[in-house]
Amino acid sequence: MDKVVHFEIPADDVARAQKFYKTAFGWKMNSIPEMGYTLVSTVDSDKERMPKTPGAINGGMLKRQAPVKSPVITINVANIEKIVRKSSNRAAS
Repeated sequence: MDKVVHFEIPADDVARAQKFYKTAFGWKMNSIPEMGYTLVSTVDSDKERMPKTPGAINGGMLKRQAPVKSPVITINVANIEKIVRKSSNRAAS
């Protein structure tokens, strides 16, 4: 089964959104101002920044602007062409 491996949350007010997610869920924020990006840790990570908790994912946060205007969910797949063909065949049915 293919898994969700990353998420991105766009926000109009990034500082306010960081505070909300940190307070509400205890997520850790690592702001990278020169990139306009915040690394969001929902669980502790290893040296390669991979979640230590099986099944958990971490993500990022950025200012809401084109092209990222709504949340982004990233799914790791072994063969993207196979997935596209499979979904195209089902859509045509």
